[in-house]
Amino acid sequence: MFNQIEHIVEPNRLLLTWQSLDDSKSRTRFAVGQLEATSPPAFTYFSEESFLRLNGKPLEYIRTLGYAQYPAFNVTKLRHSDGVLEAFLRRLPPRNRSDFDKYISHFRLSRNTPFSDFALLGITEAKLPADGFALVDPLDDTGKARELMVEVVGHRHYPCDMVGAIGEPVDLIPEPQNQWDPNAVMVFARGQTVGYINRFQCNSFQQWIREARVTAVIERVNGTEERPRLYIFARVAPRLASLAA
Repeated sequence: MFNQIEHIVEPNRLLLTWQSLDDSKSRTRFAVGQLEATSPPAFTYFSEESFLRLNGKPLEYIRTLGYAQYPAFNVTKLRHSDGVLEAFLRRLPPRNRSDFDKYISHFRLSRNTPFSDFALLGITEAKLPADGFALVDPLDDTGKARELMVEVVGHRHYPCDMVGAIGEPVDLIPEPQNQWDPNAVMVFARGQTVGYINRFQCNSFQQWIREARVTAVIERVNGTEERPRLYIFARVAPRLASLAA
């Protein structure tokens, strides 16, 4: 029996990220803009300064990797508010499609738990295989109960026999001595590192770990021998009043 998301925490923003499809260049995700849950929803490209602060590299660097602006929004204008949500929803199957229930079950969702289109974009990440773009929920609201289906980043670089691992608990361990990112959160299973939490979600995971509010289990193992993929299902308890004080 699959775990299922029962508590939806509506995001107020989603990060538009991009990574090169060419493994020989880079598999790092870079945040290039932000989708905001305003009325109407708006999208803003990050300025050169904001991009550098968030990603640690200049915008010109990812241009050398093949980055071009999101095709729906002209980069000469930083902020957009016309048809923004509709543009991103085209990356997902419509709710009236016959296999929509099967699609959302892949992300441990069901129609019994209401969710907005904005939340659905964050939960699914709205990935397409051909362009390298994905939406990431930075999980800003850390106080509420929630469940998360999370792909473990970099799993293919940490080979491990995961046969029969579904349902096994994992440890989420802050790694302040990580030479690449002192904010990193390691995923530890079967006695070894199996990957990391998405770096744009580490701040929230760090807080949940400090407050002893998060547990996780192995939820899915798939992919190919060359590119194995690992997912965990995390449960976050609500913050107690004593912690909020």
